[in-house]
Amino acid sequence: MANINLLPWRETLKREREIRFLIITGIALAIAGIIVLSVHLFMEGEIAYQQSRNDYIQSEINIVKKQIDEIKELEIKKAALIERMNVIQQLEASRPLSVRLMDEMVLRVPEGIYFTTMTQKQDIITIEGVAQSDARVSSLMRQLDSSPYLTNPTVEFIENKDERTVTGIQPDKAPKTTAKRTVSTFKLNLKQEVPKEEDPLAGSSDKPAAPSAR
Repeated sequence: MANINLLPWRETLKREREIRFLIITGIALAIAGIIVLSVHLFMEGEIAYQQSRNDYIQSEINIVKKQIDEIKELEIKKAALIERMNVIQQLEASRPLSVRLMDEMVLRVPEGIYFTTMTQKQDIITIEGVAQSDARVSSLMRQLDSSPYLTNPTVEFIENKDERTVTGIQPDKAPKTTAKRTVSTFKLNLKQEVPKEEDPLAGSSDKPAAPSAR
């Protein structure tokens, strides 16, 4: 016996269309979800890749910063070493100058004068002493001014005073002498100068001095 569909055909067609619409909508939603998920995963991958690159760049920057700090520390040590070497070189160069200064003082100081103190700050020399008279101080000034290693002698003060004994001026007198003597105490400044041809610190660009005739 043949099956006879008693339902209205319009309702059946409508239901089929609704089912197809739901199926198509579900498929579209699934595809959209897959696309969104794929885009999300892709973006996450790109972000992770960029983050890894950023981490690598930052690590390289940290390495470079550490190297820069090490270079700066080496530069500081180098500068300190150069300064120390310069000081040593200056001390080595000034050693013969000190000997020359003592020799000049022995040669230039006239009789009747002795020094109580002599100090030097860089190339400025300060001398304090006692002389038998003002004339002795004047003679000392002329002697110092004639030295090629000493220049610009200037007197700060000269004072006359009476003393019973003066050590160094009357070495042959007995300590108990009562003889009075007027002496001059003085203080003077002068500058130590090194002739250019003898200057150990002269620049290498200077022309060499002509050899002396023999």
